[in-house]
Amino acid sequence: MRIKHEINGNTCVVAIDGNIALEAVGEVKNYIKPFLQDEKTTAILVNFEKVDFIDSSGIGLIVSIYKSLQARQGKLLLSQLSKKNGEIFHMTRLDKILSIYPTNEDALNSL
Repeated sequence: MRIKHEINGNTCVVAIDGNIALEAVGEVKNYIKPFLQDEKTTAILVNFEKVDFIDSSGIGLIVSIYKSLQARQGKLLLSQLSKKNGEIFHMTRLDKILSIYPTNEDALNSL
């Protein structure tokens, strides 16, 4: 798994290359944790372009990040979900509470 980020104003854009599954959840959590703790970060955008698969532990991580940001009036945005990953968020009804966009640009423009 590879994770990288860039800062765009007060938004941290995180790109994940790999599966967000049980064995990788800790790595993703540890990578994102400093941004969750930084009060200057008002939004986190997670780019799913290179995420082939997300399992229930990955979904739990996304919900945890969402709740952490929401507690301090921050926002979590997701972009570029594959059809399969989009269906997972739809089946769990998380697409009703999470902000999901087709592109990073669309997500950033929504802020």
